[in-house]
Amino acid sequence: MGVLVQQLLNVAQLGAVYALIALGYSMVYGIIRLINFAHGDIFMLGGFLGLLIGVHLAWLPVYVMMPLAMVLTALAGVLVERVAYRRLRDANRMSVVITTLGVGIFLENLVRLAVGPETRQIRSGLPTGSVTWLQGHLGVYVTWDKVLIILVSLTLMAVLWLIVNRTLVGTAMRAVADAKDVVPLMGVNLNLIIAGTFAIGSALAAAGGIFYGQAYALDPYMGIDLGWKAFIAAVIGGIGSIEGAVLGSFLLAGVEVTTVAYLSSNLKNGIAFGLLILLLLVWPWGIMGKPAMRKV
Repeated sequence: MGVLVQQLLNVAQLGAVYALIALGYSMVYGIIRLINFAHGDIFMLGGFLGLLIGVHLAWLPVYVMMPLAMVLTALAGVLVERVAYRRLRDANRMSVVITTLGVGIFLENLVRLAVGPETRQIRSGLPTGSVTWLQGHLGVYVTWDKVLIILVSLTLMAVLWLIVNRTLVGTAMRAVADAKDVVPLMGVNLNLIIAGTFAIGSALAAAGGIFYGQAYALDPYMGIDLGWKAFIAAVIGGIGSIEGAVLGSFLLAGVEVTTVAYLSSNLKNGIAFGLLILLLLVWPWGIMGKPAMRKV
């Protein structure tokens, strides 16, 4: 029982990080049908901004440091959209894909130039120590910072769901997703909605980067591996669906943690990509995605 609870908490922590990144992929694709391959590097950038703030403004408490890093990363996401993507909304798909890859490479090298190639860990400003109840009753050693990371991540996902489904901004975002060309005729500022989508997705990715940097380590190229994993999670869940991105993230994390625990860590990436291929063969639109309807 204790081992099962331990593994479930590992799944929850890793799945929460994947979900915070996957939501950005899913939101941007849902709004403008763009697969932003640079989003994994936005996640990396957010982690390093959290690190720099923690180092140079060490007197700031974590509940101030983290929102500040999220805001700065959101501004970076909006800047990327404005400079690199806006003019390409109606361009052919190949040009857009190449641009997103180029933006990702630019961000990787920019961070490497600024802080160097070494791996670093963000100091944890969260409470330390173990949850004594779990340790006493189940024999599971779980630190409070892991529990808080999971709870804060779930709270951020819930806030995003409320924004999308219960606010005017969310209504406008869903309207743009359904009829991007018609919505401006009703007075909605299309550029503002798209920029807001990039800002929210980037801010969530920054939270994921900070949590990952506290639990593991940061390096300028980590966005490649984790970005692809989160993209896979979004596709598994049904890219364009917020609920699907979260579901796919926890499912992928479950597969990885189980593989590492009972098979081999060398197999986790192969099984993750194998799962994606298998799913696309039998369920091309993902678990909670919808098949695209096209008039003929």
